[in-house]
Amino acid sequence: MYIHIRKTIEVRQKNLLPVKPKPPKDFNNYLMNRRTYTLQSTVNPETKIEIPTTLPPQMVEEFTSQEKERTRLVTQHLVEKEKLVLAVEQEILRVHGRAERAMSNQSMPYSVCTILRGKEIYTEIPPEQEENKTTRRGRCNGRQINAWLQEVDDKWEKIKEGMLRRQHIEAETLHAVQVMEWEWKLKEVGICDTKTKPTTDPDHVPQVHVSNFDLPA
Repeated sequence: MYIHIRKTIEVRQKNLLPVKPKPPKDFNNYLMNRRTYTLQSTVNPETKIEIPTTLPPQMVEEFTSQEKERTRLVTQHLVEKEKLVLAVEQEILRVHGRAERAMSNQSMPYSVCTILRGKEIYTEIPPEQEENKTTRRGRCNGRQINAWLQEVDDKWEKIKEGMLRRQHIEAETLHAVQVMEWEWKLKEVGICDTKTKPTTDPDHVPQVHVSNFDLPA
């Protein structure tokens, strides 16, 4: 029985052919092709900090410390956006590969993972099930591909909206904490009275800007 299963798997794998899907629209502009994403080697830990001209000398050290925290958050948000774009690009490629296999009447991809998965099959496939798999013809047209791509777009658009909401909350939270720390520091160095609430200049404690971005279509 084991030898029969192995021979059946070998026959199925021999029937698999490499399928080359058509590249999606603007594939050359994909982030995975441009490779302009942020890496640890491209992040400068010693970023030049521009000190506002109206900043009191006693607050330079506090401003520098807070600016480093803002820069760290900006880099974190950028990396999260790039990871999301790469994930969408990979799923779009999988949809195009799935469509090309359907048009070639090939249910499984020609890949190393398919071969490794075949080695883990230890139960015999019923003849009727095997027949259904081999005789059923995959139907795929432009409308079907567009429906699959729309599902991908709807799925990742919701994930993007949730990520942007979280990033806005993180930016607002960091700003609130830094404003409070800034006010304490102003009172500590004696720039303002300890019994009054100081006015914080937006240039001295800016809020991290969270920008929207487009996903691959």
